[in-house]
Amino acid sequence: MKIEKLTHSALLAGAMMAPAAVEASTPAPKEESRPNIILIMTDQQTASAMSCAGNPDLLTPAMDALAEDGVRLERAYCPFPLSGPCRASMMTGLMPTEIGATDNGIQPDEEAMCRSIGYLMRDAGYETMYAGKWHASEVNLPEEGRGFKKVCNMDDRTMVDNIASALAERETQKPLFLVASFLDPHEICEFARSQTLPYGEVDIPRTEECPNLPMNFQKSTYEPEAIGLRKASHPRSHPTATYTEDDWREYLWAYYRLTERVDKHVGDLVALLKESGLYDSSLILFCSDHGDGAASHHWNQKWILQEECVNVPLIVKAPKSDRKALRGATNTTALSNIGLDLVRTICDYGGVELDEDKYRGKSLRGVLHKEDAPLHEEVFIETLLSEINVRGWAIVEGKYKYVLYNHFRNREQLFDMENDRGEMVNLAVEAKHKDTIARLRKKMYAWGLHTGDKQLIRALQPLVEKSN
Repeated sequence: MKIEKLTHSALLAGAMMAPAAVEASTPAPKEESRPNIILIMTDQQTASAMSCAGNPDLLTPAMDALAEDGVRLERAYCPFPLSGPCRASMMTGLMPTEIGATDNGIQPDEEAMCRSIGYLMRDAGYETMYAGKWHASEVNLPEEGRGFKKVCNMDDRTMVDNIASALAERETQKPLFLVASFLDPHEICEFARSQTLPYGEVDIPRTEECPNLPMNFQKSTYEPEAIGLRKASHPRSHPTATYTEDDWREYLWAYYRLTERVDKHVGDLVALLKESGLYDSSLILFCSDHGDGAASHHWNQKWILQEECVNVPLIVKAPKSDRKALRGATNTTALSNIGLDLVRTICDYGGVELDEDKYRGKSLRGVLHKEDAPLHEEVFIETLLSEINVRGWAIVEGKYKYVLYNHFRNREQLFDMENDRGEMVNLAVEAKHKDTIARLRKKMYAWGLHTGDKQLIRALQPLVEKSN
């Protein structure tokens, strides 16, 4: 029965939750210590595309309000800058290579998916719901649900109303685990191709009213040849080859308006959570699956390993019962891999025990209690430029970021992320950095051995041997 025309207040009458005992397949804390957990996701939003991140070219009041109520991590990274592989990783807590999810449309390993977060939380006694975009690998959640009750298919315009209906129909007293997955600002893909935008067009003003070009608009020195080959090989994804500087400014205007569009939906969802009594009692995680080039280095879309594509927003709001949790804090040092850490965090709060050897993520609980709390010593990112059959990997560690592509010229990049966050100067071509490169090569090689990434091992072995 469709009831989406009713108000949120009417839909949510009686939807308040009370703690109750649960039956779980894994040991769990007492019921009253387990919060509701809400994961809110956007798609293709780079970390800097929020006003709380200091960006003056857009206003994101809903995201800003979440940051004011929690902790924003500036150094959060996706495991793979593409929706399908990243989302499969986020659902399983494993790297995309480990589960065979190396491109959109590739079905992840079924055994891993049968142990994914929906099943883990459902078996631990949570009521699990999923609304919106799935894309691991199907765009919409399969009807059997993957451990979730399916709320609705992808449509940002109606998703919050559908969630309201699902909450109003709840009869259980179990704690709630809800994933709300929005599409935007992903519509920037259609905008770049001059296509019709699914959720409505964006009006473009005079160029002088558009954002100026980013400081790293130009390409970096010694840019990997694979990047240019990828762009040339797929003009449908990269129709920007003939863009003028004014075109790029209009692109940025549209990108930021689409981000504001999804921020309004996030605000509607937060209002719904507050109205239903779920906001204060919930651990809320906000992130995006990957970023967008956003005109930096003349790049649109995702795939490559530059910061705008792999550095993503991550905000964590503790339940109100955690009175020691920070509010309005920004952690500028903690390195997070959302593909590994979100599953670990959700399971930590949900009382689900995970195999320490298999799951290398870390719970974000610690960063909620100390503003400069560390997390990982380094994070690893991987990618595939499928049109030219090139794999790529990156390691971010301390002040350095090391990048490797397995084919073509200028395969390696090294950036000083303290003094060159825009990645303009590739230090890999300078002999004085050879020791740093050798050390990061060895770390990445060990990661390849640990995850069973044969292509990474093959690409790095000669370089590691050369470094010894």
